[in-house]
Amino acid sequence: MQRYPFLRFAAGVLRVVGWIALVLGVIGSIGTGIVAGMMVGGATDLPVVNILLGAMVTIIGIIGSFLVWLFLLAAREVFYLFIDLEQNTRNTAERITG
Repeated sequence: MQRYPFLRFAAGVLRVVGWIALVLGVIGSIGTGIVAGMMVGGATDLPVVNILLGAMVTIIGIIGSFLVWLFLLAAREVFYLFIDLEQNTRNTAERITG
């Protein structure tokens, strides 16, 4: 019997949520970059500013999405670390008590 089944379930959920956050974050960042570039278009007559602003918003959004993905997967690994730590502690206690 596996102990702490909810931690394993939560780790699986974190993996799925992490990948969803990455995919939706990248798609949302591209869309937001396009919209931001179009919004500035009314304020300036320089198309270079529109492109640069849109690219900057897109890159920052993609980096943010990557960091969220990274932190969610790191939290998942921490759950597995807790599970392994408990199992190793249990094995050591059984060996010591004989």
